[in-house]
Amino acid sequence: MTAAQQLTPAVQLTFAPVSSRVELVPFSSVRRSPLNPRKKFDAAALIELARNIYERTPRDERGTIIGSGVMQNLMGRPSVEGIEIAAGERRQRAVELLVQGLTIAVQSGQDANGRPVMTEQFIQVPGSYPLPFCIEPMTDAELIETATVENIQRQDMTPLEEADAYLALNAAGRSIDYIALRYGKHPGTVKGRIQLAAGLGQAGRKLLDAGDITLEHARIIASTSGALKRSLTEQARSGASLRTLHQLVKSGAFLVEHALFDVPGSGLQIEEGLIGDLPARFSDPKQALNKQLETLEAHKVELLASGWKTVLILPSEDPYARLPYQDWLESYRVPEAFRGTLVFVYSTVTGRVERYEHVARINNVRASQAEPGGTTATPRRLSRLSSPEQTGLGVRETAHRIGHETRCQALDGYLATHERACLVLAIERLWQDATHGRGELMGLKVTGRKESPLTPESLALSAWVQERFPALFTELDDGTRRPAPEVGVYDVLSAEDVTLGELVRVLASLTHRQVGAWESHTSRPSQALNGFAAKVELAGDLVNRFILTDAYLDAYRSTDLVALIGTMPAELRPAFKHGCPKKELKARILERSAALTAAGWLPELVKFQS
Repeated sequence: MTAAQQLTPAVQLTFAPVSSRVELVPFSSVRRSPLNPRKKFDAAALIELARNIYERTPRDERGTIIGSGVMQNLMGRPSVEGIEIAAGERRQRAVELLVQGLTIAVQSGQDANGRPVMTEQFIQVPGSYPLPFCIEPMTDAELIETATVENIQRQDMTPLEEADAYLALNAAGRSIDYIALRYGKHPGTVKGRIQLAAGLGQAGRKLLDAGDITLEHARIIASTSGALKRSLTEQARSGASLRTLHQLVKSGAFLVEHALFDVPGSGLQIEEGLIGDLPARFSDPKQALNKQLETLEAHKVELLASGWKTVLILPSEDPYARLPYQDWLESYRVPEAFRGTLVFVYSTVTGRVERYEHVARINNVRASQAEPGGTTATPRRLSRLSSPEQTGLGVRETAHRIGHETRCQALDGYLATHERACLVLAIERLWQDATHGRGELMGLKVTGRKESPLTPESLALSAWVQERFPALFTELDDGTRRPAPEVGVYDVLSAEDVTLGELVRVLASLTHRQVGAWESHTSRPSQALNGFAAKVELAGDLVNRFILTDAYLDAYRSTDLVALIGTMPAELRPAFKHGCPKKELKARILERSAALTAAGWLPELVKFQS
């Protein structure tokens, strides 16, 4: 019998078990399981496997099949329709090709030049073809586990198939920790895969399967719902970058970092930031927004009692909660008679809150026939409010100012003795000017030196510059010197006796003064400045310069002091009774001042972080 001939089954074909656990089951008695997470099989690889199985199939001298060419056992469970496959569907599919009949190319000889001559041959096996099976009772969860283990070991599963497997196991009662331990994955990876399977949607699945979007795109889409999911899917289909999708999510969800209320005590469900640097957000934004408004209303009562004439809370669909300046005058243009109004603008989309002091409605000012006056400068905008433990809702200006001054001193002292760093920062500014047309340094809009204590290092550098280049300065009546307004700086600094090192020191004296201060005490340092502070490791210097005083703590409300204690190392947190007076809270914190400094602890308002 040749390979081209169709094989026919024996009249009475029986298969004896290979071992006590393995038995040969006719192909016709086997069915695939809908629980198998693997859905895709490479067609060319299946044909090659079918050919190998055919060639390994044992036959007697009459060509009758007497065994199986499948070398590795399949696994399955009994069912009313036959044996349900738990592991080995790829082998079953290959045999199915043989049962249906398959045309393959085989070498039939060589030509005159020794090259192989290929011919087509048709091969086929009967529906009773034997498959070696280990048959055991299994629950749905056990079957999914068996199928998943095999596919992961063979690296045959796509990320989406793996995600579907974890989702099915979770639905069948397996916990995330169990799944992670079973397959050697991190629980966060398992949770992210389950979110991918449950939330990607049909449109997103098609894009991922076709390779039109990356796994990272798919994970972002899966983390959203409703109109935002549809929008992200279309954006990804059109080629949007990951950064664009991240920004769309941030601008379309209530982020936990925007919450002013006690998040743990709120009981609200949070969707953790499993996708790169995407921040956590509330599962129910409407409930979170209600909590946000309750907190603002309570804060409004306190502010009115503290002396503000008017406190307003305005909703906005703008994700950045910007004050509508077409209806409002900026603080610097508001007449004195209208000062005293504080406005909180909250975004109904993201929950973000912005605080604007001493602003006034344009219509109110016009009604009083008062001229706004002033110039068309950028309106004063105070810092974005964040969670109490980050920026201190209710914390007065004093605490923000102390934190600001501490950071200024750390930068001031470092840059006054590191000319190279100053040179790099100045080059950074020139680069920004050339590429973005911005006149900023490290992202700071600095128009002048804000009063703050200077460091000895800074004073020494300033004294050296004044002594080395006196022509650049004008001496005042009190003996101090100020930069001369109309001096020929180029002529002075281009003299032959001026060295390159001296020019670098002059540049440093100008650069560090700008980076060491910024306009508002309540504003947080820019991302670029935070990054710079981290690179030069200024955190330790901040600890050394910051002194925890009664004046600093007095700027906090009692509730904020409790939140401040919560940021301290557990072993150093002072004990206190709920509802104890603020004076007692301050005293207990000050008792731990030296130990907190030794441990490297700092309030969030003092740290270099956004």
